[in-house]
Amino acid sequence: MSSEQATKVVFKGDDNAEYFVIAQPGMVAKWKKDKTIPLIDVVQSFDVFTTPSGSVTGEAIRPSNSTLENVFSTSNKDDIVKKIVSEGEEKGHGQL
Repeated sequence: MSSEQATKVVFKGDDNAEYFVIAQPGMVAKWKKDKTIPLIDVVQSFDVFTTPSGSVTGEAIRPSNSTLENVFSTSNKDDIVKKIVSEGEEKGHGQL
């Protein structure tokens, strides 16, 4: 990724691990007020990430479908990204 600015939207699962997506700066708040904005304009991709240790540091990995099923009751990335953006918290403005 270039020097483009991005923000992380973090959702804490029942397993206490943090799951996140990378979003365009300022777009999460706009989307929460206006759900007619397509999610593709909010997030940079429909990839869901976590860190193996469950902390905010460490290498970001894509959780397995079974992990996603356990945490989100689905492995459908569209539904999971929507839940993370809806219920998650924006963190980490800057370069990612």
